[in-house]
Amino acid sequence: MQALFGKAVFEFQWRDLPRPEPGPGQLLIQVEAGGICGTDLHFLRHNEEWTPLGHEAVGLIEETGEGVSRFQGGERVIVENHAACGVCDQCKNGRSLYCEELTTYMEDQAGFSDYLVVRSDMVHRYGEQLTPIQASLAEPLTVALDVFLRADPGLNDEVAVFGPGPIGLMVVRLAKLRGARRVFLVGSNRSTPRGSHRLAVGRQMGADVTLGYEEDDVVGEILSAVPDGVDRVFVTAPPKTLIEAIEISRFGGIIAFIGIEFGKGGAVTFDANEFHFKKLQLRASHAIPNHYFPLAIDLLSRRAVDPEPLLTHTFPTGEAEKAFQRLIDPQEGAIKVVLQS
Repeated sequence: MQALFGKAVFEFQWRDLPRPEPGPGQLLIQVEAGGICGTDLHFLRHNEEWTPLGHEAVGLIEETGEGVSRFQGGERVIVENHAACGVCDQCKNGRSLYCEELTTYMEDQAGFSDYLVVRSDMVHRYGEQLTPIQASLAEPLTVALDVFLRADPGLNDEVAVFGPGPIGLMVVRLAKLRGARRVFLVGSNRSTPRGSHRLAVGRQMGADVTLGYEEDDVVGEILSAVPDGVDRVFVTAPPKTLIEAIEISRFGGIIAFIGIEFGKGGAVTFDANEFHFKKLQLRASHAIPNHYFPLAIDLLSRRAVDPEPLLTHTFPTGEAEKAFQRLIDPQEGAIKVVLQS
């Protein structure tokens, strides 16, 4: 079978590997589709060693291992990339979010491959309401749900979202579903096709105001509209935007953060006194293990979160390199790019 590996800077390698065999309690999944994630881009920009690519996998159960009775061959499933063990101290104390013995296929298997072997409790059935391409959005939606629920916005809250990528756009929609009074969506710019399209889709997802760093006084415009500051800020953008997030937060506000940047961009300096005297909270989200899949599948299936505006490009798996280039090209209006077998 073929599996895709990558390393910095944007080098790709297809490996011809033996088809894996499921062991006891495992499933063999024939991969049908998978989305390209920002994490894949980080691997391609920073990892010096060859790294398996792809972790938003959807497929068919090809074979069941010994002792598996809950699933059978031919079922359509979405695959978790990280699962809690269920037996470590953290799991047994009801804190599986902080599991100490995670199971993942990402260390030696690529989601962009013909087959995956995973533990049988790492898959979720989905119905005919979703195509495999649409179902590939379930994993990123679980990420959006994780950061969203960390901040727990309330009815009629004023909300700001930094970063109009797939996660930020889904957070916009979740905020409106929760009853946000207004949602301010902040992107890099409106001057490129990508920047313009992402902010336009933000409007479709429910954003009331869209702003671009290049064109707008982001802090000034938000505080002009909400002088006391917003109730919740979601940072799905690089860490540097935390500075503005603190500035626009109201007294007692909560900031949820899922932005990643390696190198110098990972360090941020802000006024700790302002943070202290405003009684702010900064809550980090790292959606490992993957929780909320049943909820994500239901939201997508009912179109409470509509997958179609987010799914901008689909490529055959064999054109993976072209797909990655399309995603990072500012002249393309790409949001979620999916590889399909």
